[in-house]
Amino acid sequence: MNLRVKKMKESLRISKYPLCIELFRLANESLDKTVGEPMITRRAKLHEHILDNITIFIEEDDLLCGSGASKPFGMEMQYEYGVWTKDEVESLKSEIYTITPEDEAELYELNKRFADNALNSNLVDALSKSLGMNERMWPFMKSGCILPPWKDKKGGSGGGFAMSGYGLGPGFFLVCIDFEKIIREGARSIIEEAKRNIRELRYTTADSIEKQNFWEAVIRVYEAWVRFAGRYAELAGKMAAEEKDEQRKAELLEMARICRKVPYEPADSFHEAMQSFWFTFLLACPSPTTTAGRFDQYMYPYYRKDIETGIMTDEKVLELIEIMRCKCMKINRVSGKANRAKNSGMAKWYNWTIGGVDENGNDATNELSYLLLESARDTNLPHFTVTVRVHENSPKEFLLKALQVVKTGMGMPAFLGDKSYIKFFTDGGMDLAEARDYCATGCVDGNIPAKTRSQVVTFFIIAQAFDIFMHNGYCRYTNEQVGIESGDVTKMATFDEFKQAFFRQFDYLLHLAAERNNVELIAERELFPDPFRSALMEGGVSLGKDMLDRHFDFENGSLLGAVGGVNTGDSLAAIKELVYDKKRYTMEELLRALDANWEGYEGMRQDFIAVPKYGNNEDMPDQLVAEVYKFFADTCSTMDTAYGGKVVPNAISISAHQPGGASTGATPDGRRTGEVLADASLSPDHGKDRNGPLAVLQSAMKVNQDPYQGTLLNMKFHPSALKTDDDLEKLGDVVKTYLTNGGKHVQFNVVTKEDMIDAKAHPEEHEELIVRVAGYSAYFTRLSEAIQDEVIERTSFEYA
Repeated sequence: MNLRVKKMKESLRISKYPLCIELFRLANESLDKTVGEPMITRRAKLHEHILDNITIFIEEDDLLCGSGASKPFGMEMQYEYGVWTKDEVESLKSEIYTITPEDEAELYELNKRFADNALNSNLVDALSKSLGMNERMWPFMKSGCILPPWKDKKGGSGGGFAMSGYGLGPGFFLVCIDFEKIIREGARSIIEEAKRNIRELRYTTADSIEKQNFWEAVIRVYEAWVRFAGRYAELAGKMAAEEKDEQRKAELLEMARICRKVPYEPADSFHEAMQSFWFTFLLACPSPTTTAGRFDQYMYPYYRKDIETGIMTDEKVLELIEIMRCKCMKINRVSGKANRAKNSGMAKWYNWTIGGVDENGNDATNELSYLLLESARDTNLPHFTVTVRVHENSPKEFLLKALQVVKTGMGMPAFLGDKSYIKFFTDGGMDLAEARDYCATGCVDGNIPAKTRSQVVTFFIIAQAFDIFMHNGYCRYTNEQVGIESGDVTKMATFDEFKQAFFRQFDYLLHLAAERNNVELIAERELFPDPFRSALMEGGVSLGKDMLDRHFDFENGSLLGAVGGVNTGDSLAAIKELVYDKKRYTMEELLRALDANWEGYEGMRQDFIAVPKYGNNEDMPDQLVAEVYKFFADTCSTMDTAYGGKVVPNAISISAHQPGGASTGATPDGRRTGEVLADASLSPDHGKDRNGPLAVLQSAMKVNQDPYQGTLLNMKFHPSALKTDDDLEKLGDVVKTYLTNGGKHVQFNVVTKEDMIDAKAHPEEHEELIVRVAGYSAYFTRLSEAIQDEVIERTSFEYA
């Protein structure tokens, strides 16, 4: 880091994050004036009002204009998701968030104004009308099968969201918009195309007026965005006029020049391209899942041009990238108590994908790929996330560089297997060249830039579904019937009969989850048109349709995320061996032990724990885990979505294995009620993998991962295992072998158990300790205690 970046990094040390209400206030002002207009028009005018009026500032030493809130480090209270009640705000204030008394009082008044206007519906309100009031769906919504469990019929899971960024929500889409188009052509091309389409419009079809409304909304938003950049140009110029330091004056004048040019005009230099990208990124937020896509690919021509002409050096390029890392640290979000539990540690997934192959299958690694890795190593900041695509011809030196970053202990980069990801898309009908352009969105979910989008992602707790099955459809968490009567397990004569009965219950509950997703898809289509992001999807302007109102060739709008599959497979293995094969225990005895949370049955519990578990290259448990995941994926492929196409399976837990475990009773793998589930999706349960890292990978390779949009495998190494480059090269060979032979994803923590235990006891001495949680890295001391303990208990390998 140079001195500028060191100062910017040092400024990130704050104890409280401000909650802001300026965006909420501006949204209310606009919505009050647009009652009765088409929703896309209302949303465009709301967006325009925010961009024209939100407070802006340029921070000391910054070279890129644009912040995500009206205050430094701020998060703007959002209006789309639900109401911030006093108890939820008090919960935030008890943690690392702050709000001024004046803003808090105004927030409650804004809530009342917003709630009183019947047209200003929000997502929770829309969902509650279907899910909370339906006698079949309501028990499921609070059962803990999906997260977070609803607390009441009208309030959902409780709490709203506060986020950074100036785009339109909702912010949980997994989508990569066309950053390259803006950088290469400028906003002018989009504005001109929309105006041309209006001139050429003929009112000959039923959707003619809707198209006109869409194009008018695009023009309104993009012209406001250009004015937004112009406000920064004016501010930078004003600051330059008052600046005494000549170097800083020159920097501010250059920033003003660039902001007058981009994003309206195409970028010509790397600095201009960076500024154009950053303005675009800010409008893709508020979202914790905004991705930069294949940044090293579309930014490379500007890098190469400036390097060859001598305008830039690698040191200057690295400085801009590291400034961007510091700025990403200030783009945050927070949610209600229930959602915070499954997204511990201020979780966010700003993913920069590097490496991989080009459209012809050739290696696409370039100098910028290495610089992005170096920026992560040099700054030692958990965001933005860097994810490396791996294929058979990935350069050995590239993998070594990536693992040198891993060795620092920051939990990145993650590694994705091109073979499995590309097959996921081609199996769904995607052209091979297009499939090769995939990137990671969110944690590790694959999407094709501007050509696919995942809109609703719901975590499904398989272990809870299994517990409901064990009790013939009865949910112990809510004490009511949730599932079908799948049968009395004590009367099932064979393991195959038992397993097939479970799959019938599993199928029923998965279909309820798919219905829940469809309700949200329909509600979001009606409530949340977004001209900005929609125009940056392929054919977005020419079609004249919002991205939530169109069918994509590869339709992956609805996702169900598998959590607890390993616990379920291990439970099946224990039942198979001890109840059916060896007949050491009866099903009646097992049910009594589970209902007693194993209390008074410790000897029996140890026998169930001793049954071979997934993660040790033991065929019986590995195959049952594989069967659970196969059934999940196969069932998803049969379920229709409201947007067309079928439900798509993914398997990432974030930190959902903790709240998922909290609502799940004792399980036959020996786990007690409320204990955390196995992390990720392909990681063994904590401490159950005893045959080394290769056995873990061999177990994971028995699961067919290709049908999944993403899978997650966490591994932890003691620092002593990765001392030398020879150690790293050996690990690189293992990573490549796994990811070219069925594996989809793997990531590593390199940290000692002792350091984490000490960080729990003395957090002030370990403020920069970073760990990989799931698809994201986070400061260890900011994780919830339950997730801290879970990361500590992951098996640590002392050899690679």
